[in-house]
Amino acid sequence: MSGKAKSGAGQGGSVARFRTKGRPCPICKKPAIVEHRPFCSKRCAQIDLGRWLGEVYRAPAEDEGWTDSEIWSESPLPAQDGDGQAER
Repeated sequence: MSGKAKSGAGQGGSVARFRTKGRPCPICKKPAIVEHRPFCSKRCAQIDLGRWLGEVYRAPAEDEGWTDSEIWSESPLPAQDGDGQAER
């Protein structure tokens, strides 16, 4: 029974918690469990959520040096007449 860890075995109503194979918890590096995968506990999952909501984690973005006025002033679509058809 390698790869399994039971908590509270034999205690009425306890649910077995199974460890996952592979990567450890990204917060504390303990083995992750299926119930909270990829984390080891609800606590670590909440810490991670707090980091996302607090904008600690950010996706990289490329700044092309455009200003808002340049972005909004360009019209990539052709002008349309009253019938919704492109003017020619």
